[in-house]
Amino acid sequence: MVAGLKKQQSAFTRSRDIADGAVRASYIIANELMQASKPFSDGELVKTCMLKAAEVVCPEKRPAFANISLTRNTVADRVTELSSDLSSQMKEKIKSFIAFSIAIDESTDVTDIAQLAIFIRGVDETLTITEELLELVPMNDTTTADDIFSSLVGALDKVGVDWSRAVSLATDGAPSMVGRKAGVATKFRDKDLTPNIDALVKAKRCQVSGASSSK
Repeated sequence: MVAGLKKQQSAFTRSRDIADGAVRASYIIANELMQASKPFSDGELVKTCMLKAAEVVCPEKRPAFANISLTRNTVADRVTELSSDLSSQMKEKIKSFIAFSIAIDESTDVTDIAQLAIFIRGVDETLTITEELLELVPMNDTTTADDIFSSLVGALDKVGVDWSRAVSLATDGAPSMVGRKAGVATKFRDKDLTPNIDALVKAKRCQVSGASSSK
């Protein structure tokens, strides 16, 4: 009786390990699809390929591969959860910054929609530097300084930045960014959001050839 109970426990543990492994594999593959910018529906093709390969290489393991859920809805759910986790990690990291700088750039994508790329670079008490693409904000309507400023503040407030720790702002040098009367950099000063900011404006698009020609 004891031996039978141990066998049941062993079978239960093995079954649970297989199920846990299938879930982990599902997250790993979903992450790979996300990193490669592939459609969520490609998960089903990946699973079909895995099962075909398992039939040839390790037929006895095919049931384990069959347990990996890679339907379009499952992959979408996995990506949502992974994105939420990454967002939480970023928020915690940003809280540890003793100083940070911001870089923004507005450009148009292939669908002719303006996109505002917001980057954040910060340093913590251990002098560890972190640099991340914070958010890519679609500017569906206009791209005035007010629009850009509003989108920037919204994105940074979303992650809970301490504005008093901002030290610089880098832009592409466009009038809407650096205009003395109504540019984004000016709005930072006028709104007094960042008492320590140096409104450091850099032309990110300056090429080496341009620098050489000015000599």
